[in-house]
Amino acid sequence: TMRLLNVVSFYELHGGADVTTKEKSTHPLDRFIFARLATLTKEMTTAFDAYELDRVTKPLMLFVDDLSTWYLRRSRDRFKSDDATDRANAVVTTRTVLLEFSKLLAPIMPFLAEEVYRRLGGTANSVHLESWPLAGTVDEVILSDMTEVRRVVSLALEARAKAGIKVRQPLGKLTIKGETLSNKTELIPLIIDEVNVKRVVFDKTITPEVLLDTEITLELKSEGRFRDLVRSVQDLRKKEELKPSDVVGLVIATNEDGDILVRAFEDELKKTAILREVVLVQLKEAS
Repeated sequence: TMRLLNVVSFYELHGGADVTTKEKSTHPLDRFIFARLATLTKEMTTAFDAYELDRVTKPLMLFVDDLSTWYLRRSRDRFKSDDATDRANAVVTTRTVLLEFSKLLAPIMPFLAEEVYRRLGGTANSVHLESWPLAGTVDEVILSDMTEVRRVVSLALEARAKAGIKVRQPLGKLTIKGETLSNKTELIPLIIDEVNVKRVVFDKTITPEVLLDTEITLELKSEGRFRDLVRSVQDLRKKEELKPSDVVGLVIATNEDGDILVRAFEDELKKTAILREVVLVQLKEAS
């Protein structure tokens, strides 16, 4: 329940009722979540038709998990992207999926379904007056490809954990042994972002299924420090209960090294943390 409501709250904060798109999204994340929605609709329809009510609830929970911990988490940056088309696709896809999901949820959790439907601006007087959704065609290709993406990501994150390198620290390269994704160029950015590496290469001669380049150059170390700074600022925004629409100033007390770091990434910091200005205050050296 909380995961679903968190997705709805995120949409309310970052979405926009005035955002529309006439073109069907080809983004792999949008294709994936629509394929999962079609799969869920088929599974629930089959279970209800057969009066096998025990088979209805598990697919619901699995779908919410995919929606919140994969689709939305990987789409967060798209909601504030400079690419207007991609931003519109993310917003419209999230709203459409949530509205359709509320209809599937209605017979099982009627009050929660009604809340989701109303908060997303459903057009009927109640979700319970809507027709049962039609499943449509399931895109099996994107489901298979995304399963492989998530498997590779899981292996890479395990390798990070074993090496004792936190995810916020960028790394230079991830090498993948399997070639299933070697020609899926639209999926590689998902791996790069999730594992936090600069590039992905394929090499069937390596022994492990994935191999991380764990050498941290000075440039990579600086990027890691910057990501830590961003995380701290985001935590501060949350503590101050700021909304995404609140553009504020930031004062940082730092030494000379910190001054150099902040100035190098100042524009990105302003954009990511939604800042009007960054003021640096030099720390006095201890006597």
